[in-house]
Amino acid sequence: MTRDQNMEEQYRLKTQQWLKDNIDPLKERQPFSTLHWMPSKETEKNHHNACQQLQMKLYEAGFAGTTVPTEYGGHGGDAWMQKIFREESTGYQVHTGFYHSIIAMALPALLKYGTEHQKQEHIKTLISGEVSWCQLFSEPGAGSDLAGLGAKAELDGDEFVIHGQKVWNSAAMYADMGILLVRTNPNAHKHEGITFLLFDMDQPGVEVRPLIQAHGAGHFAEVFLDGARCHIQNVLGEIDKGWGPARVVMSNESAMIGGAAGDNPSQLIQLAQSLGRRHEPVLRQKLANVYSRNKLLKLMSDRISVAVRNGQMPPIHPSIVKLFVAQNRRIEGDLAQEILGAAGVVTSHTASEWAMEVLHSRYPISIGGGTDEVHHNNLGEQALGLPRDIRVDRGIPWKDIPKG
Repeated sequence: MTRDQNMEEQYRLKTQQWLKDNIDPLKERQPFSTLHWMPSKETEKNHHNACQQLQMKLYEAGFAGTTVPTEYGGHGGDAWMQKIFREESTGYQVHTGFYHSIIAMALPALLKYGTEHQKQEHIKTLISGEVSWCQLFSEPGAGSDLAGLGAKAELDGDEFVIHGQKVWNSAAMYADMGILLVRTNPNAHKHEGITFLLFDMDQPGVEVRPLIQAHGAGHFAEVFLDGARCHIQNVLGEIDKGWGPARVVMSNESAMIGGAAGDNPSQLIQLAQSLGRRHEPVLRQKLANVYSRNKLLKLMSDRISVAVRNGQMPPIHPSIVKLFVAQNRRIEGDLAQEILGAAGVVTSHTASEWAMEVLHSRYPISIGGGTDEVHHNNLGEQALGLPRDIRVDRGIPWKDIPKG
């Protein structure tokens, strides 16, 4: 589809009208947190169901899977359409929680590495929200060093039999399917011998346990695999070559985190204005800084997403985006408390709750999706061409690597 100014304006007007008619406006901008404060299992389940209904609604209207080819259940549109929707939907409650997250991570890998059968079977139900997915990558002994994962899969006829544990799996308790990394060749080097599976969660041998966090939310889970099975037709890419599609997922995870940065700067500006502090020169300078950084972050994420969808190398290393997000969260959290002062900690006002969440989310974002240290190493080695760190596990089979 070609783009011209008239077509773009018509699409923008159509988008504005649909949002006005179908989606509730944001009454209060939430900080970067998908579930906010949710100590109740029932509340979290209701939130997940509402996100699924919204994903289906967006898909039916053509605003989910916009650029996905029609032969795989998408709408065959262009990237500028997606950009217009993001611009116009800023003030509306359109975020679909973990549906948004897993689609952003899994869809590019499916499009790049999936067989025709896999694309036909999974892409439409993924982007429409009909089937809920989760990510099954991290393990208790393989988080930042993900390639050290040890969940074992052995072939039994046409099926892999899987044993192991995964952890920090968002919304796994609600998932029908998972993108799963397993160790299929322990004699290979650790980045080799990994296989990427499209995994059915609803089967014997799969146990999901919620992980309750300090603030009461339980959207993370740990998953135990004890004899679960996966047919070889559900291998994404090649057996023992799963690190390729895994890297696509992780690159898009970084871009997704940046693109979901939210609107904290606007909330901070409103907070300063409500307290009569908007005209303080030093505070204005800090607000301008967070506002500018947020805009830069979204532009970087857009460029990466467009490149990946077009099968191109991202013009910006995804680790830059992830590190930029982590820096922004720390700056925004500190500034929220600076604006509110002691009232931001001791009162139960809505603004204080918001500020406390921003404050609490400053440091977890530096861990989730790869620690800052890992991303600094990625930039040094992959972008700057610096020598790799000395590693005792380089060049030896995974099974011979010392494990603690």
